[in-house]
Amino acid sequence: MAEATPHPLALPSGLLELCALLGPSRDSLRGPELVAQKKGASSLSALDPEVLSIFVPPFVSKEDTQLAGTNCALSKTRRRSFRKKREKPKTEPWKGPPPEDVSVPNGVDLLALPQLCFPGGVCVASEPKEDSVHFLVLTDVCGNRTYGVVAQYYRPLHDESCFYNGKMHWEPFRPPGGAAGCFVPFAVCVVSRFPYYNALKDCLSCLLTHLKLCKDFEVDNHIKDFAAKLSLIPSPPPGPLHLVFNMKPLQIVFPSRADPESPIVDLDLHLPLLCFRPEQVLQILTCLLTEQRIVFFSSSWALLALVAECFLAYLHPLQWQHTFVPILSGQMLDFVMAPTSFLMGCHLDHFQEVSKEADGLILINIDNGSVTYSNDEDIDVPDIPLLAAQTFIQRVQSLQLHHDLDLAHLGASTDLNEGRARRRAWQQGLNYQLQQVALQLLVSIFREVKNHLNYEHRVFNSEEFLKTRAPGDQQFYKQVLDTYMFHSFLKARLSRRMDAFAQMDLDTQSDEDRLSRMLPSPRRPTIEKMASRNSSSLHVTHRRMVVSMPNLRDIAVPELPARNSSLRKMDSEGSRSSSTGHQKQIDPETFKDFYNCWKEAEAEAQEVSLPSSVMEHLDKNECVYKLSSSVKTNRGVGKIAMTQKRLFLLTEGRPGYVEISTFRDIEEVRSTTVAFLLLRIPTLKIKTASKKEVFEANLKTECDVWHLMVKEMWAGKKLADDHKDPQYIQQALTHVLLMDAVVGTLQSPGAIYAASKLSYFDKMRNEMPAAVPKTTSETLKHKINPSAGETLPHAVDVLLYTPGHLDPAEKVEDAHPKLWCALSEGKVIVFDASSWTIHQHCFRVGTSKLNCMAMAEQSQVWVGSEDSVIYIINVHSMSCNKQLTDHRSGVTGFAVQSGAPSKVYSCSTDGTVLAWNVSSLRVTSRLQLPGGGLSSIRLHDGCLWCCTGSGIVVVTTGGSLRQELKAEENSKDASTSFLGFQLLPEQEQLWAACAGLDGVYIWSLRDLARPPQRVHLQDCAEVSCMIRVKKQIWVGGTGRSQGKYKGKIYVIDAQRKTVEKELVAHTDAVKTLCSAEDRYVLSGSGSAEGKIAIWKVE
Repeated sequence: MAEATPHPLALPSGLLELCALLGPSRDSLRGPELVAQKKGASSLSALDPEVLSIFVPPFVSKEDTQLAGTNCALSKTRRRSFRKKREKPKTEPWKGPPPEDVSVPNGVDLLALPQLCFPGGVCVASEPKEDSVHFLVLTDVCGNRTYGVVAQYYRPLHDESCFYNGKMHWEPFRPPGGAAGCFVPFAVCVVSRFPYYNALKDCLSCLLTHLKLCKDFEVDNHIKDFAAKLSLIPSPPPGPLHLVFNMKPLQIVFPSRADPESPIVDLDLHLPLLCFRPEQVLQILTCLLTEQRIVFFSSSWALLALVAECFLAYLHPLQWQHTFVPILSGQMLDFVMAPTSFLMGCHLDHFQEVSKEADGLILINIDNGSVTYSNDEDIDVPDIPLLAAQTFIQRVQSLQLHHDLDLAHLGASTDLNEGRARRRAWQQGLNYQLQQVALQLLVSIFREVKNHLNYEHRVFNSEEFLKTRAPGDQQFYKQVLDTYMFHSFLKARLSRRMDAFAQMDLDTQSDEDRLSRMLPSPRRPTIEKMASRNSSSLHVTHRRMVVSMPNLRDIAVPELPARNSSLRKMDSEGSRSSSTGHQKQIDPETFKDFYNCWKEAEAEAQEVSLPSSVMEHLDKNECVYKLSSSVKTNRGVGKIAMTQKRLFLLTEGRPGYVEISTFRDIEEVRSTTVAFLLLRIPTLKIKTASKKEVFEANLKTECDVWHLMVKEMWAGKKLADDHKDPQYIQQALTHVLLMDAVVGTLQSPGAIYAASKLSYFDKMRNEMPAAVPKTTSETLKHKINPSAGETLPHAVDVLLYTPGHLDPAEKVEDAHPKLWCALSEGKVIVFDASSWTIHQHCFRVGTSKLNCMAMAEQSQVWVGSEDSVIYIINVHSMSCNKQLTDHRSGVTGFAVQSGAPSKVYSCSTDGTVLAWNVSSLRVTSRLQLPGGGLSSIRLHDGCLWCCTGSGIVVVTTGGSLRQELKAEENSKDASTSFLGFQLLPEQEQLWAACAGLDGVYIWSLRDLARPPQRVHLQDCAEVSCMIRVKKQIWVGGTGRSQGKYKGKIYVIDAQRKTVEKELVAHTDAVKTLCSAEDRYVLSGSGSAEGKIAIWKVE
C-alpha cells in the first residue's frame, strides 16, 4: 500500500480577498453632458459606476506560472491574480497582456459592487471634495459574510482624447481661466473575510495619499502593489498578540481576537451610546432579540454599517441569523419590502419614502437618536426585563465615553503614531468594558434558562420557564423564545458550550450555584432563596426555579425506553406494560400519569414557604424535597418535612420547628402499626443516636412510602460518609422522588412493591455492609465528580495541582490553589482546590486524548495532547491562546527546569525531546532517541531520564548517552516493558513498574547493572501510574478486592520497602495520581466511574 503524500503546512489565512478600483465608465466621461459641465453648466445627472480593475491574490503572472510549472506541480492549481483590462480607443491597438477571466471570491457580486461602493451615485464635481470612507457587509448564498471597506476620492478629469489611452505622457486637463473645474469620483474597495474596519480604513487612507499624487497611468500599479502587500499579511491568530506593520505614514494595527470563539472587534463599540440614550439602546436590542424588521437611517454612509455592527457585537455570543445589508443604494430600496426579519440601512434622504411605502418596520434614525415605527403601526415590541434593564443603564452611565476627558491632564503628543496608539489603547479598554456590560445584560436575561434544560433528552421546558418569569416580563420572553437566535442559543447550552455567555454565567454565579453544578439533582428552592423570595417585592409569584423532567410535547412517547422496569400500573386485567424481548416498556398513558405526578410533587415543593423561625434551624443550602400530610406524632401534630440532610416536623397552629433526626444519626427505621380503639394505624418509628425517645408518626396510608424513602436516604448518607462522596446523597434524593412519583401514579396494592425496586442504596447497604475497608475509609477525605451533569462518566486521564498565588491584579478566587483535570476528547475542568468546587467548567483544548500537564510558570499550564500539539492555557483568563506544533506525534511528558529563563522539556512517542524557552516559546534544542515509545521524562542531576518502554535511557541535555537500563535484561519475559518510574535522589534509587508484573522494582543509581530489589503488590493485576510523596511511593492500578477487580492504590514506605496501605480507591482502574503539596494525593479513575478521590498523606 502506497504511503499517503504528506500535506504541506497550511499558511495562515491572508487578510485580502479582493481589491477593486471603481468609477465612471470611459464612455460616460466622453458624453455631451460632461462637455456641458466643462463649459460651466450648473447641473449634471449621475453617471453609472462600474468595476475598472480587480486584483485578486495570489499575484502570479502567466510567465511566472509557466516557469514555475516545470518545478512545482502545485503551481498549476494555484489561483492567479488578474487585472480587468480597460477599454481602449479603436484607433490604437492594445499592447498589454490578453484579457483573462477574473476569479472572484464567493460572496462578492461584481454587478452589485459598484452600487454599494457609490450608494449615492456618481456625480462629477466642480471642485475637489474630501475623501470619504464607508463600510460594506457582503453575504453569500450560504450565509457566510465578507467585509468591505470603500474609500472614495476625487481626481481632476483629463482631456477625453487621452483618458485611459494607454500612453505614458498624459497631462492633466487644466481649464482656462474662468472655466469650471471637473473632478471625477473613484473608489477603491478592499474585501476581506475579517471585519478589520479601522485597520483597513487606515490602509486605504495611506493608499489615497499616493493615488492623489500619481498620474492616471500609474493608478493601477499603485493599487496592485498595495493589494499585493495586503495579501501577504496573515490574519493574526487568537491570543494577546496583535499584528502591527508600517504603511507610510501610519502604523497599522490588526487586533487579534481573545480566543477562537470570540469575534474580531476593530471598531468603536461606544458609537451607539453617542447616538442614543441607554433606554433607546435597550429598545433596539429588544428589536434584535425579537427579530423585527429593522432599518437604520443616517446621512453618513459610514455610520450605517458601524452602528449596526456595534449592536450585533453587543449580542455576542447570540448571533443575528437573518438578512443583514447595512447599506442599501437607491436602486435597492425594494429590499425593505421583504416579509421576513432583516437588518438594513438606508440614507436619511429615503426616510419618508420607506416609512410610507413599507409597513411593520422599526425605523431607527441614527442622526437624531429616534426609534419609530413605519405607518404608525402598533408594533408590539416588549421591554427588556426591568431588573436587567436598570442594571444595564447604571453600568453604561458609569462608563467614560469621551477620550478628550482622559487626555485633559496629558501633554500634547508630537508624534502621530504615538497619539494614535494612545487613542487605540483607550478604545480597546472601553470596548472590553462595553462587551462585559452587554454580556452581563444577556446573562441577567437568560441565566435561568439552564435550570429548565434536560440534557439527556436535549429539550427545553419553555412552559415551566415562562411560569417563573415576572408578569411584566412574560411578553418579552414569549417573543424571544420563538426566534431563530434563541434556538441556536439553546443548542449551545444543551451542548454545554463554554462560550462567553457560559463563562460570564460561571464568573458571576453564587457559591450555592457552583455547588449545585457539581451535585446535579432534582433541586428545590434552597432556604437562602426561600428567604430572599419572602423578603423581596420582586417575587410576586412563586418562581419554579428548576424542572427535572422534559416537556412531554417534545418527546416522541412511543419511542421512549423504559426508565425502570418497575414503573407498571397493575389492574385487575393484568399489567399495562408491554415487553419487547427482555426490555419492558411503559405504555404512554402510564408514563403520562407518572410525569404529571412528578410535576405536581415538584410544584408543591416549590410552593413551600417556611416561616423565618423555622428557617433559622436549617442550613442555607438545604431544600425541602418532600412534605407529608398533616399527621399526629408523639412530638405534636404537623407535617413531616424531608431535606437532603434531615427530617423535621413542621408543627401546625403556630408554625414551629421540631427536629426529628439528621440522616447520619438514624439507628433504625421501622414500619409498624399501633392500636387505636378497634383500628390498627400504620406508624413509622425512627430511632436515633442522639435521643432516647423513639419518634413515632401515624402516617396511615403514607407510612409505607415514607418508610422506603427514609431508609433510602439513611443508606445514601451512610454510603456518602463511607465513600466520602456527596453524590450518593444526590442519587438517593433522585431515588426517593421517583418512589414518590411511582406510588402517586399507580395508587394500587402493587405500588409499594414497584417503588421498593428503586431502593437501590438500602439494598446495597444490607447486602454489602462492609463495602469500604477501614484503611480506605480512614485515608479517604473526599470524592468529586468532574463528569457531573454529563450523560456518561469520562475517564480522568491527567491530574495537575497548582498552588495558589497572591497577585493584587487577580480576583480572590483566582488566587486559590487549583486542580486541573483532563478528561476524554480534550476536555479540561478546573476545580478550586480550597473548596473542591468547580472554578472553570469544561473547556476544550483540541479533540484528542490529553496525556500530560505541567505548570511551566505561574501564569501558564502546558497540556500535551495525542494530536502532537502542546496547548498553553493562561491561568488568569482560563483560555488557550497559544499552541506549540513542533512535535510530530503524541506529546507524552514534560519536565520543568526552574531558573531564569525557565525551560521545559517535552517528549513525544516518536522519541523526540524538545527543549523550550518558556519566555519566547521557541525550541532551543532537540534530541532524538532511537526506537521511539517514549512515554515520560524526568530531569535529574543535569540529565534527562527517559522511559522508552523497552528501557530507561539517561542522556545529557546536550544529547550524549550516559546510561541505559533495558527491561529485557532484568526480566525472564522478553516482552516486558517499563510503564513508569520515579527517582529518589536522597536514597540514590530508581523505582520502576513493568507491564505484566505484580510488583515494583528498585535499582541503585550507583550501579544500574546490579539486579533490582522487588516489592510485591498483593492482588495487583496491573500498574498504571506511580508518584513520590514525602518518603512514600504511591502506586495506582487495578487489583482484586472482595472478589472483584477495582482501582487500587498501594502506599509503599520508600525506606523499609514495604507496603503500608492498600487503598480500594475506585470501582474502575486508577488512571492517574498527583500530589497536592505532599499533604494530599489525588487519584483519577477510568470511564466506568470517572471520579477523583482525595487521600490524606500521613
